[in-house]
Amino acid sequence: MGRVAVTLPGGIGVDGQWYRDAWLKPLTGVEEEFLLDQGRFLSPAAKVTELLSRCLSRLGPIEPVDAGTVRRLSVGDRESLLLHLRRLTLGDRVACILHCPACAKKMDLDLRVGELLLPPYRHETSIHEACVEEGEASFRVVFRPPNGEDQEEVATLAANSLASAQHLVLRRCILRVIANGKEVAEFPEAVLSQLPAKMAEVDPQAEVLLDLSCPECEAKFIVPFDITDYFLKELGNQERDFYRGIHLLSYHYHWDEESILNLDRRKRHVYIELLADQVAGGGHR
Repeated sequence: MGRVAVTLPGGIGVDGQWYRDAWLKPLTGVEEEFLLDQGRFLSPAAKVTELLSRCLSRLGPIEPVDAGTVRRLSVGDRESLLLHLRRLTLGDRVACILHCPACAKKMDLDLRVGELLLPPYRHETSIHEACVEEGEASFRVVFRPPNGEDQEEVATLAANSLASAQHLVLRRCILRVIANGKEVAEFPEAVLSQLPAKMAEVDPQAEVLLDLSCPECEAKFIVPFDITDYFLKELGNQERDFYRGIHLLSYHYHWDEESILNLDRRKRHVYIELLADQVAGGGHR
C-alpha cells in the first residue's frame, strides 16, 4: 500500500497560506521494531512524534516532514493523524473493553476510526483570542492550542503529577493576557481556570469523548478515548507475534531481515497466511 491522502482538522500555516492536506504511509516492520526496541524508553508523546515523522511523507508543501514539524502540530492534528495511521495499519474497527462506572459490569465497545475523526475546523489560524471575566474585571487572552512539543516537554512531570503538567502546558500556551489595554505580567487565576475549556473549543479533536450508556444498568456516562495509549498498546502487545512472523518469512522464503522489515504489516500478514495455508495443506519449502 502506498501513501494515502488525509485531511487534518486544524492544519498549518506556511508562508501565509493554510494547509490541511497530508500524506501518510502505513507502518512497516521498521517502525514496529523501533517501538519494541529503542522506542520503549520514550514517552508516549515522543513515540507519536517518531511514528508520525517516519510515516508522514508530506504535509501541505512540506516534504519531507521532520520531527520538529511534527512536534509543532496541535494535539488534535497529531491525534487525527494517529487515528488515520491506525486505520492504515490495523484497520477501521476498534474493539475496546471497559467497565461501567456505576455497576462495574464489563462492556464490549465496537468503534470505527471514521466515527472518531472530526471534520476540518472553521478557523485557519494557530493563534486565538478569548475573553475571560472575573467579577468586574475582564481579560483578553491570546493563546495557542497545545502541541506535541508541549506534551514532550512535560512528559516527565506528568508521570509524577498530571495536574502540574497540565498547569505548565497551560502557561506555555498563553501568549499574552491584556487588561484595560495593558499586558499583565502575572496570569490571573480566572484565566488559568477558564482557559482550558476555551482551548478545547478550538481543538476538539485533542480529546475524543465517548457518550455511552451501560446495557446492564442503563447508566449514562462519558469517557475519553485515548488513541495514543490504545494504539501503542496494540503494537506493544504483539511483540512475540511480530518476531515470529519475521522468523517464519526468513526461514521459509530465505528473505533477509531488512527486506522483511520494509514490508508493511498487511503485506507481511498476507505472506504469513499463504505460508500457513501451504503448511496446513502439506506443502513443502
